[in-house]
Amino acid sequence: MNGTDWTSTLPRLTVGMVVYDRHYDMPATIADFDGPMVCLTRPTGLKWRSHCVSVRPATQYERRQLRAIAQLHAQRQRGTATA
Repeated sequence: MNGTDWTSTLPRLTVGMVVYDRHYDMPATIADFDGPMVCLTRPTGLKWRSHCVSVRPATQYERRQLRAIAQLHAQRQRGTATA
């Protein structure tokens, strides 16, 4: 991949946007950008960086999946969920 390919991807991505990372096979929220890298986070506190070409906007299903993970994590933090 040459250096100009990723520049067309970045304008479609914004901080706070829910995306799907094809490299890690997980939905996440964009926290920041670092050049061609996208800083991602999940409700559990997991954070990582991926190249912007490996992420795409999340589908409705993937957004629901991320919300469900957030609810489960919150319940477990309160100690009200069964394991």
